[in-house]
Order: sequence, then C-alpha cells, then structure tokens
Amino acid sequence: FETVVHEVPRPRPDSSELVEAARLINEANTPLIIAGGGVHYSVAEAELQAYASARGIPVVETVAGKSSLLGDDPSYVGPIGVTGCEAANDLAAEADVVIAIGCRLQDFTTGSWTLFTNDNTIFVNINTTRFDAVKHRSVPVVGDAREVLRELDPLTAEYQTAEAWTELASTKKAGFRQYLDAIGTAPAEGDPLSYAHVVRAVNELATEDDICLAAAGGFPGEVNNGWWSKGIGTFDCEYGYSCMGYEIAGGWGASMALRAKRSDGDVFVFVGDGSYLMMNSDLYSSVLTGHPMIVLMCD
Repeated sequence: FETVVHEVPRPRPDSSELVEAARLINEANTPLIIAGGGVHYSVAEAELQAYASARGIPVVETVAGKSSLLGDDPSYVGPIGVTGCEAANDLAAEADVVIAIGCRLQDFTTGSWTLFTNDNTIFVNINTTRFDAVKHRSVPVVGDAREVLRELDPLTAEYQTAEAWTELASTKKAGFRQYLDAIGTAPAEGDPLSYAHVVRAVNELATEDDICLAAAGGFPGEVNNGWWSKGIGTFDCEYGYSCMGYEIAGGWGASMALRAKRSDGDVFVFVGDGSYLMMNSDLYSSVLTGHPMIVLMCD
C-alpha cells in the first residue's frame, strides 16, 4: 500500500513530421487553430494560449475543447461546427492552413465537411492517434499536444499572422459577442424564458471557479454558444454519445472534483425534463455525500 505516482507517457513527434508542419504554418496566410478535447487531456491550455497569442493565430474550439481558452482571450473567436457560431464557421471557410490540436475532425466539428469551402485548405493534425492525425488528408504530427506545441514553438518563432486576418477574426468575434448580448436580454413580460436566456443569465453571475455541465437535448448547442468561459477547464458537455441522464450524475462527480481541488466554485447543471427523469436520484446521493450542485431543470 505504498504511494505510487503514475506518470502518463507523452509521445513526442517525429522530427520530419514536425518540420513539415512548421513549414506549412510559416507559409500560411490565413491560419486557424481548432482546439479539441486533446488540449485538455494533455493539459496543454497554457501552451496553446502562448503559441496562438505570440503569432496572432485565431483559435476556435470544439465542444470537447471548450474552455481551452478564456472567452475574453484575444485569440479566441468562438465554438466551431454544427452547434458552433457564425464567427468561427466563417473563418473556417477562409482558412488556408487549419491546425487541429487534439481534434478528431468528426462530423459535428466539420459540419459533415461543409464548413471548409476553400479547396486549397491544408490540415495539420496534431494527435496522439495516427488514425485521427491523418484524417481528411491531413499532414499528421503524431504526438502529445503539449509536447508538440513546445517543439513547434522555436520552429515557427518568426511567424506572424497577417494583420488583416487577425482584424477580421476580432471583428467576427465582436459580432458574436453582440449576438450573445442580444439573446441574453430578458424576454418581454409574459413571454417564456428560452434555454438561451437561462444560460446567459447564469453565465453573467458565474465566476472563474464555476463549472458549466450539460449533456443531451437542446442544451449542448445553447451552452456551447452561450457560455462564455471565465475559467480554464470549467466546461463539461457529454455530447459524444448524447448521454441522457448524465447531467446530474456528472454534476455530482464534478462537485467531487471541485472539493478535491479545494475550490469554492459551484457546479451549474443544465438539464431538460426528459434527462432529469432518468438519473434524478443522484440529487439524493450528492446530499448524502456532501457534494452540492445547482441543477437548472428546463421543460
């Protein structure tokens, strides 16, 4: 029963793959970074922020990659894909080099491959799994996200994105933010609240320590767009399998994780009436174990 510390292996990239990826990035005119769930798995958020910021490369996030950057980070534009925003999807249509980090480029992210309308777009895919790294004729860099970014850094140190592209990204982001502000406005007296109203209202009150959690139904799309990340790694949306019933059980687990970190944050669970019926008994479990959460059940 002695304490054993397990270190997760971090596979390093092949040098030739790294050099080719760096060449493509250095020649890019309109580059775009897609931050996927692998950024979180690798704990590469700081490296992503530093890499994008130093070069002025816009960053968009998948559902699994959301909260890799803060919502007000200058590099961040918005969520990409089917449940994404117009700003991010517009940039995807114009990008000539797309750097996918820990992203599988699956249908929800690519809009069933309708988002990338530039026929000359080149994909550089950083992934620990070669199967995902070579998807859609990508130039693969097989390796851990954090280590790849660290090794790419000196090879692309002189690169700087064209000012017109970064300005376009900023303009698109500002439009997205105005859209969120508009839908966050309280409805007229007598009109029902929408999911969007609820998400924006809670987000306004949330702190950097709070966690947003959702899973099935209409909420994944609403939180993916409407939740403006105030803290890194504070978003959990189990939408890979659209698991109805995950929300309250997942919220209980998230509350355990917060307490283990000795955080004073709250867990906000957004759940529809159907999912609520499936695992609502874990409310009782959370009370018994002393792991509080705030559940917002919307019909």
